[in-house]
Amino acid sequence: MASTTGPNSTDDTADTTTIDLRDPGDLLAATPHLLGFEPSDSVVLVGHRGEAGTHIGNIVRADLPTPGNEITLATRLVEPLLRTSVAVTVIVVGGRCPDGTGPPADAVVTAVKDVFGKAGLPVQHALWVPTIRAGAPWRCYDDVCCAGYLPDPRSTVLAAVTTRAGLVTHSSRAAMQRQLDPVAQDVLDRRAAMLNRRAVVDALDEPEAIRRGRVAVRRALSRAWKGTLAPSDTEVVELALGLTLPDVRDACLATALPVGSAHAVAAERLWLLLTRHTPAPERAEPATLLAYSAYVRGEGALAGMALSVARAADPGHVLSQLLSQALDHGLPPETLAGLARSSDNGPIWKAPPDDDSDGP
Repeated sequence: MASTTGPNSTDDTADTTTIDLRDPGDLLAATPHLLGFEPSDSVVLVGHRGEAGTHIGNIVRADLPTPGNEITLATRLVEPLLRTSVAVTVIVVGGRCPDGTGPPADAVVTAVKDVFGKAGLPVQHALWVPTIRAGAPWRCYDDVCCAGYLPDPRSTVLAAVTTRAGLVTHSSRAAMQRQLDPVAQDVLDRRAAMLNRRAVVDALDEPEAIRRGRVAVRRALSRAWKGTLAPSDTEVVELALGLTLPDVRDACLATALPVGSAHAVAAERLWLLLTRHTPAPERAEPATLLAYSAYVRGEGALAGMALSVARAADPGHVLSQLLSQALDHGLPPETLAGLARSSDNGPIWKAPPDDDSDGP
């Protein structure tokens, strides 16, 4: 089947572990950790990259289509996989298994084979499982002798690797989405009013505004690293103002590298927190940083959710639009990692646990 070097997806990795997923049951059990959540009633397409197709590349998921819409769905899912994949594996999760006639949703598999085959991207394997739980039966679509029972997804090597990296596998896509829900509206309104007053009162020159923004971000990242961040209104406002400055925001992109490092996890935790605590339109900045961090480590589902939040907060936000286009076209995470290396102002934060510096 394929192997993955996980959970990292770029060359800028803190640590790598090669995981063998050639057994279909192992691949199915790994799917929640590859997506970041447990899929249900879904079609999941796993791209294979490398000359021999032995490494996992992009992964896309969609709800199972209603009858008659299989070709439309398959056509929509081609582009994110076409750029870097040499073959795909189709995984159907859920659906009702017809008695004695093979796995369900065979029309979906047929549509994917047809559309992807015409695009020059062959389907290497097609699998069905009713749910991704320990002991669940799985079957192949093309070989009646190809079947088995899932190992415990929580006990796999990939589960251990993702846990060690501080990453969370959510119980559902909805649970992943809920972590982005904003805090209470009265809190956001209060902070929006503070931001409006600051916009009127502050008259900082650009170098001083950048210095002040970098200091605010550095302090917050140090607290996130130590696990002590509980932002006050004043801190959220200061960070929101700082992140609206392109020089500050772009320097923050570098905190996503090396992928899987403890300081990258701490930074992503901060961007998630600020996405929930910052009012619109300023919310677009931390949401975009969250999306970028998720993107470069290969978690496209979270990246897409965060980009939707960013675009809703500020429809004209340029970086979130560019990242959305990259995600839609399946641009490899390692290509996006180049953005984090483009800041000319040096690292905004260095992570040693005893680093309490608040200087610029």
